[in-house]
Amino acid sequence: MNPSDLVQSFFRRRWPNGFVCPSCGHDTYYTITTRQLPLYECRLCGRQTTVTAGTVMDKTRTPLSKWAAALELLSSTGGVNAKQLASFIDVKHKTAWLMMRKLRQAIGDIEAASKLKGTVHMGLHILAPKRIFIFLPHRRYRCERVVSVSASIANDGKPSALKLCHVERNLLVRGYKELTPEAASSIVEKQVHPSADPTWLHPNRMDHSPILGCLLEARAWMNRLFNGIGSKYLQTYLNEFAFRWNAAARGGDTRDDWHGLCFHSSAKSLSKHGNLQG
Repeated sequence: MNPSDLVQSFFRRRWPNGFVCPSCGHDTYYTITTRQLPLYECRLCGRQTTVTAGTVMDKTRTPLSKWAAALELLSSTGGVNAKQLASFIDVKHKTAWLMMRKLRQAIGDIEAASKLKGTVHMGLHILAPKRIFIFLPHRRYRCERVVSVSASIANDGKPSALKLCHVERNLLVRGYKELTPEAASSIVEKQVHPSADPTWLHPNRMDHSPILGCLLEARAWMNRLFNGIGSKYLQTYLNEFAFRWNAAARGGDTRDDWHGLCFHSSAKSLSKHGNLQG
């Protein structure tokens, strides 16, 4: 696809119903083609914008062709790490990592805005090395990360929509794998629609629930692609898995879901500091 066609493709993705000024909402504009990316100037208020302004790609130095290739790879595979993405689209590892961070932040915003409906089952489980010996299963060990698993349950008893949440230490009863009452209420409020019917599963029921399989699948996915994830970014990877799981459960074209992330407006500013991961 040549640069002009690529810009038009991104234009249609951002404004599927025609241009809308981000300042005043007017729908007519002038096109200024003196820059690498065309400027679209609103005929009413004079605001100038581009297809990337105010989005995940805002002020990016990465060409649109690289973003398009990255989206194609991400939507057509079960996931990639930054090293694989950097090799595929021919960019530096840090560039690929920052692209993934921006997309994962957009995923986090979208996942946070959605609520589980209907019958909702919720429970806690842990992520820990397989080699650890757990003598007291109700106790929490330093190397374990506690994750809450929440899912809408369909009539056939299987999960139909999924949310995964890394539970911070301050939300747990000290030394135990148990939420404080305030934390349990907070998670329900954030993840479950007010009209839904949520149930926290006892650990014994959780071990035999189909929602546990979702977390085990997420753990296998993270281990396969990223070879271990620190607690700092664990939630972003859980969000990506849930985003992929929910997209597959809905059916349809996942390319639309991934392209939609690029034009999400609240995932623009990200710190460039910290350890680089998958």
